[in-house]
Amino acid sequence: MSEINTYLTQLSKQLCCTKDVTDKIDNSYNYLEGKIYQHFRERIERVQIFGSYDRGTYLPQSIDPYSDVDVMIIFKTNEYQPDTFLKHLRQFADKIYPRSEIIPDHPTISVTLNHIKFELIPTFWEDSFWNGQQLKIPAPRNKDLKWITTSPTDLKADLERKNRKENQQIIPLIKLVKYFNLLNEKPYSSFQLEKSIIDPSYSNNGELKDYLFEFIYDLNLDEETEAQKAFIQELKTKRKNLITLEKGNMSEYAIQELQKMFSHPCK
Repeated sequence: MSEINTYLTQLSKQLCCTKDVTDKIDNSYNYLEGKIYQHFRERIERVQIFGSYDRGTYLPQSIDPYSDVDVMIIFKTNEYQPDTFLKHLRQFADKIYPRSEIIPDHPTISVTLNHIKFELIPTFWEDSFWNGQQLKIPAPRNKDLKWITTSPTDLKADLERKNRKENQQIIPLIKLVKYFNLLNEKPYSSFQLEKSIIDPSYSNNGELKDYLFEFIYDLNLDEETEAQKAFIQELKTKRKNLITLEKGNMSEYAIQELQKMFSHPCK
């Protein structure tokens, strides 16, 4: 195993939640779930974690203070417009967690419980003649639509399938790229990065380093801002430098380059 791959592998492990952290999140979620059922009773069909925590690509809050755990509240019927559902979630949060930090952030209500940030999002199943049942979530305010379709279980299944196929290297790769994105003030959304890593076909079945280099080489993200352009250029420049140093057997300098690119987080 090369020094570059050793560094990346160790870093990807540091970007995982410890058992203490997952136990704390799970216990807080179980309490939250019970309170949601108690409050809404027969109006909801199910409460469910989704997003990066469910997929195993979550960066702990000790590393990314903006990390949150996404929670769907699946209502039985589409009784209201998104703002009304969100208002009801806000009333629930105010009642149950009067001392918690509650931040309206369309299309979610953010609740901080035991220093863990949960994003509550109202959803419902809509029957479609052409597409069958579709899960609907509130659309961002910059869209004309009130509701948009989401398929969180599909993305999770795609990730699990791709991770198995690619030598269990896709989830560590996602964590590395998300961490680099964080260090560069998040020019891209975490969801967008995950999709960009899951979707491509990879030509190797090797080490984490090989997957990172191939992903960067084939990187095809929309560049709409100067920060995004800088993000892409920085990744490609670092890749080129690392390959040059590796070919020249200059492992010490390669590690220094990696330390500039991926500083080890303090947890």
